[in-house]
Amino acid sequence: MDSSLKKIFGELFNLHKDRAPFEEIAERIYSGGTLKGTNMCILVLAIFIASIGLNMNSVAVIIGAMLISPLMGVIMSIGYGMATYDTDYVKESFLKLIFQVTLSVLTSALYFTLSPIDTASSELLARTEPTIWDVLIAVFGGLAGIIGSTRIEKGNVIPGVAIATALMPPLCTAGFGLATQSPKFFFGALYLFFINSVFICLTTFVILKWIDVPAKNYVSEGAFKRQRWGLTILGIVVIIPSLFVAYRSVSDHLTQVQVKNYIDKNFNTRDSQVVAYRITPNKDELEITIVGKNVTPEEQAELAKKINEYPRLSGLKLDIIQNDMTGTVRTEDLQNVINTKWADVGGATLEKTKEELKKYQERSLLYAPAYQRYTQDKKVLADIRAKAPLLFPQFAAIEAASVASEDAKGNVVYKHMLAVVSLKVPMSQEEITRFQRWINAETGMNVTIMYQNM
Repeated sequence: MDSSLKKIFGELFNLHKDRAPFEEIAERIYSGGTLKGTNMCILVLAIFIASIGLNMNSVAVIIGAMLISPLMGVIMSIGYGMATYDTDYVKESFLKLIFQVTLSVLTSALYFTLSPIDTASSELLARTEPTIWDVLIAVFGGLAGIIGSTRIEKGNVIPGVAIATALMPPLCTAGFGLATQSPKFFFGALYLFFINSVFICLTTFVILKWIDVPAKNYVSEGAFKRQRWGLTILGIVVIIPSLFVAYRSVSDHLTQVQVKNYIDKNFNTRDSQVVAYRITPNKDELEITIVGKNVTPEEQAELAKKINEYPRLSGLKLDIIQNDMTGTVRTEDLQNVINTKWADVGGATLEKTKEELKKYQERSLLYAPAYQRYTQDKKVLADIRAKAPLLFPQFAAIEAASVASEDAKGNVVYKHMLAVVSLKVPMSQEEITRFQRWINAETGMNVTIMYQNM
């Protein structure tokens, strides 16, 4: 029975049966690793397409750049050279890869320097902290890529692998980091590219050895063992930082889930609304900002005790920042009042009903903009707190609020914001200017900033 199952699985996953001739595999690898003519033209075009896609936050454009990028060919060439023990070809392919990486980073840096849009899109931010899942994608993508390249009929495997492993976008993100002088973007994106390259190369080596690709030169069993151990150690060294980032990412996510559960259970049932929250690690403190009915000292003490019910929040001090906004009525609340009043005056004359309804509709129009503005400010500040530390390492925290004014017709408008920005270390005048332009673009308003050092 065991031998039958082994035979069935052996047939299902047999990589020798539909393998292309070794001469054809070599020709495909050599063609993909060419560094002139068509491949170079397509590389430059892919750099600009990826940079524009990242700059404009367009997923479709970024995918297009992934599909046409020829970077994978050179990486697979290195793996082929290692599998065939062709040292000269490995060195040649490695130098080609270094040239392509340098060209990609410098060209994208030039684009982002000239681009009028210098804010970090979500697509750029997504490529700054690679995790173990990126390693797994590179491994499975690399396996699929080399298996597809060694078949008699290649099919559509390579385009899918190009999208999954995403070699060009990280290099262009590194170019953005170089253009904006952001180490976080530069080194984080290069690490993602390094992960993809190493594991595409390693999986190429493994599969080619599996299908018994012939060696160019004779290699002793001892040399083969040393190579195998060297590649294993390289893989482990590359994986270690991604494991740390993945652990931190998962830990942060679980903590945020518990914070939201704590807030939903203890604050959302009150006559107040949580507009912002954050954990300050240096103070071991959960800071919650609320508007609405003030929380009394006794209630604060009770809420502080309930934090310990959540394992990841246990030991945190509770700091509630509040402002009595009971005079501000939410749109939903006013609609309920209107409906109630409509029922109360059901037996009155139609004229009186209209007068009552008009009065409460006017109150709704009066107070609704303030509530809507709080909601919008909350979202804007959350985005700024997420993005600013990546673009400006000196950034620590921000508290801000929009300022109401009237236009020529007497309508309430919000064109200005006041902000207090806390810095870990002071910014240079050039960085302050760049931060001012960036925060104006993020908020869509003129922001007056007061800086304070922590």
